[in-house]
Amino acid sequence: MSVALPRPTHWARPSVPAPRSSLAASTEARAVHVRAAVEAIRHSFGDSDSVADTWAEILASRWCEEPCAASEAPALQAAWALVSMRIVGRSTGALAADATIRDAETWFLGSIRPPSLLSDFVAEFADRESVQALESILYDDDLRDLLPYVLDAHGPGSRASVMKDPGTQKSRRAKRAAGVFYTPSDVAEYIARETVREWGGDAERPHILDPACGSGVFLKAALNLAALQTPSLDRFAFVERSLFGIDINPLAVEAACFVLLHECLSDDRGSCDISPWSMWHRIRCNLCAADALTFQVAVPGEDRTAALGRLRATLEGSYVPPSSDRLDTEAATALFSRILVLGSVFPALTCGADSVIGNPPYATIGPRDDSVDLGQRFASLPVGSVSRSDYFPVFVEMMWRLARPGHSSSGMVVPLSLAYNSRAQMTATRRGIMGSGGRWRFAFFDREPHALFGEEVKTRNTIVLRSESVETSSAAAIETGALRKWTSRQRAQLFDTIDFTPLGCISIAAGIPKLAGEEPATVFAQLTRQAASLREMCAAASSCLPEEATSDRHTERVFVGGTAYNFLNVFRVHCSLPTQRAPWSSSKLHALDFASEAEASRAFAILSSRIVYWLWHVGEDGFHVTHSFVRSLPFGDGLFDDAQREALTTLGARMWTEVQAQQIISVNGGRQTVAYRPHASEDVRDEIDTLLLGALDVPPAFIEYLRAFTRSVVAVDENDETRRRFTNHFPEGGRQCPE
Repeated sequence: MSVALPRPTHWARPSVPAPRSSLAASTEARAVHVRAAVEAIRHSFGDSDSVADTWAEILASRWCEEPCAASEAPALQAAWALVSMRIVGRSTGALAADATIRDAETWFLGSIRPPSLLSDFVAEFADRESVQALESILYDDDLRDLLPYVLDAHGPGSRASVMKDPGTQKSRRAKRAAGVFYTPSDVAEYIARETVREWGGDAERPHILDPACGSGVFLKAALNLAALQTPSLDRFAFVERSLFGIDINPLAVEAACFVLLHECLSDDRGSCDISPWSMWHRIRCNLCAADALTFQVAVPGEDRTAALGRLRATLEGSYVPPSSDRLDTEAATALFSRILVLGSVFPALTCGADSVIGNPPYATIGPRDDSVDLGQRFASLPVGSVSRSDYFPVFVEMMWRLARPGHSSSGMVVPLSLAYNSRAQMTATRRGIMGSGGRWRFAFFDREPHALFGEEVKTRNTIVLRSESVETSSAAAIETGALRKWTSRQRAQLFDTIDFTPLGCISIAAGIPKLAGEEPATVFAQLTRQAASLREMCAAASSCLPEEATSDRHTERVFVGGTAYNFLNVFRVHCSLPTQRAPWSSSKLHALDFASEAEASRAFAILSSRIVYWLWHVGEDGFHVTHSFVRSLPFGDGLFDDAQREALTTLGARMWTEVQAQQIISVNGGRQTVAYRPHASEDVRDEIDTLLLGALDVPPAFIEYLRAFTRSVVAVDENDETRRRFTNHFPEGGRQCPE
């Protein structure tokens, strides 16, 4: 039998990735038992139509009939609901360890008397099996912390989970198709904190909307933040007044409702004199199972505030049947084939939300019958290619389209591709950001050594923050930050160290540079104004397989690896190779041909410099080295005088001689790659950078920043002994990066 455990003095929250701690693994240790209980109950229901009718009588929305409410099998929804009732009742102390599923439903209903009960259809053996499964978990602070993830019906679905258990492949495919990823609680809390900060600490003031709310991670974060800022806060009253959510998956909407109910019942203040069923349905009025892409603020609808108030008053103590009131679309039919008015669904949001937060789906939209309408409404959906577009840029647009004009503060976590991808959709999204006004802040996160969403989901991410007030300029003010790297040891301080650098007049249409500090921003702006480019020096630029780089006939060619991390893999030709260990990699290289050996040496020196590595880190994704990046580097022969060209030629030859001693041969997936690490040649790089900075008319002191930047990016955590092998790449006694 499980018992509630007291919180340890130094409690490591399982909802936050940590050393030797995985959010997915912590969740699955509990969720596997929850899903077993759900399956036992669902199986005992059979195909009875009465289950669907009873589910509707007890749990269907009382506020309005929703477009996506019928997209899940009622038997599955009913099973999840019964299991959620027991978990919430048991976790809050309302139910004992031996409580049956019927006990849980009776507690949930309180004085409410619906026509029939869902537990009437649960066979006795299924009740026993489900209770046994649910008593295999501990009802402690860890469970409360993990509840939004435990009640996620998708189950495990990461690459790591499939490697451990191939049976999770179906769940992985479903999560990838829906673009669903667990958002660690510290990410949601940071975004909630930054958005609420704009309200001057008045956590009770804003109306907060999550248009892809899932099982309620962000809504829970906003609630707990408000409770932290206002110790006397009535949690239930705050949820009713301030928290709103939309999700296309009704199971997720219902799970979010149970998560918020659990948070309210765990509080010893507020409206606990009404039944959990009444509280659940009053919270449910703030959640909608619908497609967020179909919502719009600007279309006027009827004022339904009074009707919602009467419904909530009725829900305080008596049974209310399901709603037959369909969401009103009549006001929009002249404009679009399918649209929902935000104020008709959530009367408090008639003028828009004060805050729009969340983690949108990371998936392709696919075919839709309203694609033409969507292409006309959203700047981030190029007309004619909606089906091939991604969801998340549309949700970024919702940060201003569903927000209250002149009075909003919003935040989302999205893929890093928002910053660098050159596809038409991403370019259009960035142009939309510039044209939307307000203050925009971007924080960027790499996936190595550790990833923002945990080690099971190796993604690179951007946290996007937007605020707007009546004083805000109509032109967007853009602020950015570095591409952050960290170890799990540093994660506890990760969000406390984020700061932002204003970009000034730099356009972000082609990409959002990842810059930290006024000096780097000034230098970057200066470099973007350069007319010179490396393409001027190239006689030809192409790609080739690594095996081709072993031929000594390519003496006037420079090769650049197509991927990078701690350094750009730049070399002239593979030489002095030991016996080949495996077949060559099939990943192509960039091949730059030059008219002379001198030009090739100069290009090699430029590409080996720290300033080029910095430019790559600032403008690209931290992994891929694109053809366009290499060719557009702001260095051409016309930038240098004769003496500089001669010096650069000599430095390039010296650099190539030295890096050959730093040859790295590795075999991955049975394929061999060869790279050349430049970090042992710091003195030569100093000379190259000094020459390049002088030619660009950049203050020579910037070389100190480049030294510190390069070492900090490679080392990540100077105080972590496990990272010592990276700091050892630099010469003994080399310059330390600033703490």
